[in-house]
Amino acid sequence: MKFKNLSKVVGVTLLLALVVLAALTYWHPGARTTQSPSQIQNRRSIVRVVALGDSLTEGIGDTQKQGGYTGRLKTMIHQQDHVKVVMHNFGKAGDRSDQIETRLVNSRTQQRQVKKAQAIVMTVGGNDLLQTLTKNVTINQQAKLTHQLGSAQTVYQKKLKRLLTTVRHYNPSAPIYLYTIYNPIYVYFANLAQITNAVNHWNVATKQTAGQFSQLYMVDINRALSVGQFKTAAQQTKLKQTAKKNNDGKLSTQNFQTMILASSSTDELNDYLSSADHFHPNAKGYRLMTRYVFKQMQAHQQWLMK
Repeated sequence: MKFKNLSKVVGVTLLLALVVLAALTYWHPGARTTQSPSQIQNRRSIVRVVALGDSLTEGIGDTQKQGGYTGRLKTMIHQQDHVKVVMHNFGKAGDRSDQIETRLVNSRTQQRQVKKAQAIVMTVGGNDLLQTLTKNVTINQQAKLTHQLGSAQTVYQKKLKRLLTTVRHYNPSAPIYLYTIYNPIYVYFANLAQITNAVNHWNVATKQTAGQFSQLYMVDINRALSVGQFKTAAQQTKLKQTAKKNNDGKLSTQNFQTMILASSSTDELNDYLSSADHFHPNAKGYRLMTRYVFKQMQAHQQWLMK
């Protein structure tokens, strides 16, 4: 009998403790994860997002036809933040930084939408670097290639600064979320540091220029899209060994075409890139881009408030 009574007392005590704990958790101002009524009241019911850039913004390579990262971002913001999203996609395949700016300067429609935007997302720089690499694809002398890339990088920084200045002219306050570029041929030439270094240096230059502008946040997709599914050290080592056998430690127009451009649609090694052109993200790659930019947008949410 004593043990039964004791167990009843313990049971009632535990029940009361749980009730008290639940009450304290609910009423304690720092413990609740739901938003306050004032936060909900101050949130916009409609947010306008403008996407500027090149083929990555246009959505080239997206076999699911969801608009690349822009269509998926629109859906994600709507579902996660419970607001209506008006998305304007002004991406155009092949555009370099100066061409993106020219289109903005010459388009009243773009200017109008940029002015009204609460957030601006951009992809830029890939075609600028690609132009330089294409001209110097056969250079195997590191010093000469470094010099050519350094000169092109300086020119690019000036063009990027003009582009961002123009965007800020039309919209001084909306946060800008700027993607880095990535190395689409890394899985084929993982042993060649020239290309990896060129992409890394290009991104460093982009970040330096971007740092001159307020409320501009970088979205770093370089490693994630470059290495694809080959993320571990062991996978990286094996990838470099295989690449060295195939390209003999040299980057030339011939082996570039043989290994990538002439490969069949089932031969793309990077799970995140298109098997059609071996350059742009596929649906999986665009989902990754969407997650990365959404994370940054959540970390800097001023654009959601009235």
